[in-house]
Amino acid sequence: MPISSAFDQPYEDAGLYDVIVVGAGAAGAVVAARLAEEGQRVLVLEAGPDPADPGLAPDADRALCDDYQVPAFHAFASEHSALRRDLWVRYYSDDARQKRNWRYDRDRDGVLYPRACGLGGCTAHHAMIFVRPNNQDWNSIAETMGDPSWRASNMQRYWERIERCRHRWTPWRWLARLTGWNPTGHGWNGWLTTEWAMPLRTIRDRALRWHILGSIRAAADLYQAAGLDWETTRLDPNESRRRDDRAPGIRLPPMSTRNHARSGPRERLREVEARHPDRLSLQLRAKVLHVEVSDGRAAGVVYEQGGRMRRAQAVHDIVLSGGVFATPQLLMLSGIGDPAHLSENGITPLHDLRGVGRNLQDRYEVGVVYRMKRPWAALGGVTYARRDRNFWLWNKFRWGNYKSNGLVVAAEIKSSSTVTVPDLFCFALLADFRGYHRGYAQRLLKLNYMTWAILKAYTANSAGTVRLRSANPDDQPRVEFHCFEEGSPGAEQDLDAVVAGIRFVRKVADRMGAQVELEEEPGHLLVSDDDLRNYVRDNAWGHHACGTCAMKPRLEDGVVDSRFCVYGVAGLRIVDASIFPRTPGYFPVSSIYMIAEKAADVILEDLARSPADSAVSYQTQSTARASGIKVGSGGVPGARERGPRGISIGDHCQWLPGAALSGGSTATP
Repeated sequence: MPISSAFDQPYEDAGLYDVIVVGAGAAGAVVAARLAEEGQRVLVLEAGPDPADPGLAPDADRALCDDYQVPAFHAFASEHSALRRDLWVRYYSDDARQKRNWRYDRDRDGVLYPRACGLGGCTAHHAMIFVRPNNQDWNSIAETMGDPSWRASNMQRYWERIERCRHRWTPWRWLARLTGWNPTGHGWNGWLTTEWAMPLRTIRDRALRWHILGSIRAAADLYQAAGLDWETTRLDPNESRRRDDRAPGIRLPPMSTRNHARSGPRERLREVEARHPDRLSLQLRAKVLHVEVSDGRAAGVVYEQGGRMRRAQAVHDIVLSGGVFATPQLLMLSGIGDPAHLSENGITPLHDLRGVGRNLQDRYEVGVVYRMKRPWAALGGVTYARRDRNFWLWNKFRWGNYKSNGLVVAAEIKSSSTVTVPDLFCFALLADFRGYHRGYAQRLLKLNYMTWAILKAYTANSAGTVRLRSANPDDQPRVEFHCFEEGSPGAEQDLDAVVAGIRFVRKVADRMGAQVELEEEPGHLLVSDDDLRNYVRDNAWGHHACGTCAMKPRLEDGVVDSRFCVYGVAGLRIVDASIFPRTPGYFPVSSIYMIAEKAADVILEDLARSPADSAVSYQTQSTARASGIKVGSGGVPGARERGPRGISIGDHCQWLPGAALSGGSTATP
């Protein structure tokens, strides 16, 4: 629905809350759950369904609840029609260069960038790899923003608050519980269970077992020959006891599963909702159209649900957690962004914030794909469907191949001796994976493939943009990454790093020897540096985009300050991957969980400094609005008296008498 039409619709009053959270993904679900646990009344608006709902219509013979829960089915979850929200992006503005990517869809003018629309966001279809960010990721934010609370030493507590580690020796857990000494740095009692999943059939597959062991030996030999550091004592990428961010090595990344089924923000939010239904209101299939800004303050949101237009208002904060593409789009639809761009799309500028939608960045990824002479014995009987024995074993006993995401072994390596931390994360998959395109999950049905995926972290490019196509919220934004030479300085170093990764995994894969029939990607005929650079230019993809509402100084095109507040708009915060000034670590989901926990702490700190710390109860809202006098809490635990027209919130949200609350029904939506 165009935003102009939305303004013409009569609104139903959806009520008043302490905090409104827009988006129930990796960040939104986490911050909402924590705030509700601490006594705040929270409204969560999620545009999609619950992916674990068994009542959702199946996609062909696939039930979304199975694709969601079974770790081995994650690729099929990303293509399920009930969950996917396909975005089509351009990696280059130059048409000739863009069309050299075989995944480019001419009709949609872009390359598929999988997104999820549902409870949990992209954690409903990701591969569940859980790797902590490097210390420098946090320390750089602390230095840029002049805020020591972002230092890695302080952020560690959020890691431990999140994780419920179940893949390490049990006595470590009891040692931490009984003595408070926690040398591994793992969290033991958090809401996110982490496990290792190496099916026994993988170990029993002699060819695969020898490849894994040979890969480890080959990687170590390559590094020692190059005179580079190599860490051999730590397979766990998240252990701090021996952790050295600068040391490459073989890794066995854990998964975010509970009893070998997907677990994450969805489960966290549902658990809190069950314990505190009076505090947490979760509304699914609720699409937010714009944020209402009055007198410089974000007062409420307008959303569409089941064909009805509704308005909800927040006493304290509106938290945008729509993600790296949806959050800047929503800001611009609300009149916050570059005034010239907003005017071009028929939107009246309300607040000049030119950094909105800029600073878009991503990893560069490629796959070295090998066709084997025979199927892997470890994948015997695998069809990735309910009807096979592997599903029966997983469903009844949580045994077998389907408790794994397919990752066999990984390595953190440095592309050259000049980089300070490993900038390449390479991992082996028993699959044919060549990036994202319609139907890519079907390649998993070929059981005689291995892919070494290469992920280039800490890329130089931050020149990407997210821009509106129109003022219609239903129109996808225009996303352009401006990769390599089109982007920021440093393209040659990024290209050379990915080429170094290809050469590394080729040498490691040489240990497979006679088992390999053919290297299909990039192909054995591409040998020279120039050939490989051109291949990377034409074929690299990404799926860890960040940065479009960056936490930077405003004069440097920053959008939020170090307390997640949007510059110049009181009562509006952003908590999602869009705030990272630089994409953190190798798999940013852990970083997103950590900032969500930190954001909840920040909001609670501001509430503690305010004269009131929870919303007027629904029983007294109408009286407050009508009379204009202070009223009691109406039975809401911990609430204090307040006036009906806004509150003073620390240093970030101001008392704005002009931001009057609307009247009407106060029924809980």
